[in-house]
This record gives sequence, C-alpha cells and structure tokens, in this order.
Amino acid sequence: MSGISFAVSKITIAYNQENEMVDFYNKLFSADLSPFQAGEFRFYKGKIGEIGLLFCPNEMLGINAEKNNIQFTVQVPNLEDILSKVSRYSGEQIQEINREESQSSVGISDPDGNSIELLEIQAVR
Repeated sequence: MSGISFAVSKITIAYNQENEMVDFYNKLFSADLSPFQAGEFRFYKGKIGEIGLLFCPNEMLGINAEKNNIQFTVQVPNLEDILSKVSRYSGEQIQEINREESQSSVGISDPDGNSIELLEIQAVR
C-alpha cells in the first residue's frame, strides 16, 4: 500500500438523548456542536480535536442498538478535570482510573451509554 495514508476524518454518532448528548460532548470535549436541519431531522456538526463529529438521530438510521460496538479513546490534557464533569453532564464513570508511570486512563459512558476511554499522557520526567 505505497503512498496511501489513513486517518480518521469523521465520527458519526446516532443519538437518542439529543440535549444530553450535545451538552456532554460540548462540555467535556469542546466539540462546538451546532445544529442543522435535513428534512425532518436535526443533525449536529462539530469536532473533537481535528476529527469531524456528526450527530444524527437514531430513529433516522433505523438502528436498534442499545450500546456501541466501537470504543473511542480521547486524549485529554487533564484527566481529573474532565472526569469531574462527566456526571454533571449526564455521563457516568464506568471503571476506576488506571494509573501507570507515563499515562492514566479511565472508562466513561456518554448519556446514551456509549463507552469512551479518556487518556492522559504524562510528561516524561
């Protein structure tokens, strides 16, 4: 595969709890989700870091999944700071913090139950 490079350019999430999901991603990840209408459905467009983020209503896709099959890892500058906001915005911490010498991580879930790993890389001393 010479000359081909791959990068994730966009994540699409089908939401159930519209307001809670928008608040969660905007407050925790500064996603800057803004709404737009497409037919009878409301979508949201934003970013997590440099990756595009698109929210679409679950009923539009006809998906009947209760929880996600893919988990994303989001690198954060301060794990404790972000973690302190999770329950405030209808998320949940789903595991204890795993602390290692060079990094700390923890599993959380968003308001729709999708799991996300938060990862903080510590500076080498």
